[in-house]
Amino acid sequence: MVQNMSEEEMSLLSRAERYCANEEQCRTSVRKKLCDWGAAVDVSARIVARLVDQGFIDERRYARSYVSSKLRNQKWGRLKVIYQLRTKQIPPKFITEAIAEVSDEEYHNIMLEVAETKWSSYDAAEDGAKRRSKLVTFLASRGYESSEIQNLLHEHFE
Repeated sequence: MVQNMSEEEMSLLSRAERYCANEEQCRTSVRKKLCDWGAAVDVSARIVARLVDQGFIDERRYARSYVSSKLRNQKWGRLKVIYQLRTKQIPPKFITEAIAEVSDEEYHNIMLEVAETKWSSYDAAEDGAKRRSKLVTFLASRGYESSEIQNLLHEHFE
């Protein structure tokens, strides 16, 4: 396959390999980057296929890395993480597997930490119902499930 590649394609391949080696990437992000670099659709398809064959791109590995980063570091909820992975065209099976790696207890603790931080930023003189309403809106915007939010409110913010 390398023999059939032009010098420009080899240069793009090398650049894409460095891009993937630098940080975990999925097919969609690599295709977009190749397009940004001026690669034709057929060229980018060949390069992405080669990167997958060489192990530079592994969408299962990408999903696990993404979930871990967004839940644990960015403190996003499951819904937002799942939505973002779907927009990146990650197979549902990989999304489900990656989400399942985070225990319910860890997830609850992350959400509680986010909620407590936000709660403490609200004006203490403000009506409790108004503060809870703001908290619900905030947590929903972060991608937490409404049932999880309601459980958290009943357990910690009554």
